Amino acid sequence: MISQMNEQLRRIVVSGTIKEDSAAHFLEQITALECIDMAKPISIYVDTYGGSIDAALLMYDAMKSCACPIVTIGIGKVMSAGVLLLAAGENGNRFITQNTRVMIHQVSGGVIGSISEMETSVAEARRQQDVYVNILSSCTGMTKTKVLADMQAETYMSAEEAVEYGIADKMVPTRKTTKKVTNKPKKANKKKAAKKKTKVKSREKQER
Repeated sequence: MISQMNEQLRRIVVSGTIKEDSAAHFLEQITALECIDMAKPISIYVDTYGGSIDAALLMYDAMKSCACPIVTIGIGKVMSAGVLLLAAGENGNRFITQNTRVMIHQVSGGVIGSISEMETSVAEARRQQDVYVNILSSCTGMTKTKVLADMQAETYMSAEEAVEYGIADKMVPTRKTTKKVTNKPKKANKKKAAKKKTKVKSREKQER
């Protein structure tokens, strides 16, 4: 289940390879946070090289069917199937850190067995790729033809390019460096000092 700290922060971290077990754990986390409070947003941090398209689609559907507003943050690397998760956040709430790498490529599928089995496997891989293309096109505003062309080979993007592509909405702002404040000695009030001098002089004259 979700840790106490992440429960308080309403945060889910997706890292490592996306597999069936990680997708199942993700589903447990997001549904638990949804049950606690449907109105509060959930932040999903994505840092992955990708993995199973089936597992990624499960996570994508869980995000889209969740009643809570979904905020996504890409950090480190967001590649392959993981791109769907970053792109699945609420419009205007998909963030990416400045040094994050993004990559899209063709959906891969294991092909073993008889010729008929391999043909069936290839056909299913193509169907999954169509689903991937349709989702990414819908989330980014890019045409399906453009997305499919960029997937023919590994296409890497910087954080800025991912924002331009529509995978993310904005860069995470970096913390500004603060200038050190030195305690400067206060300047003496010249008028007060002058008055004190005149008072001392007048007293000296009276004593004389």
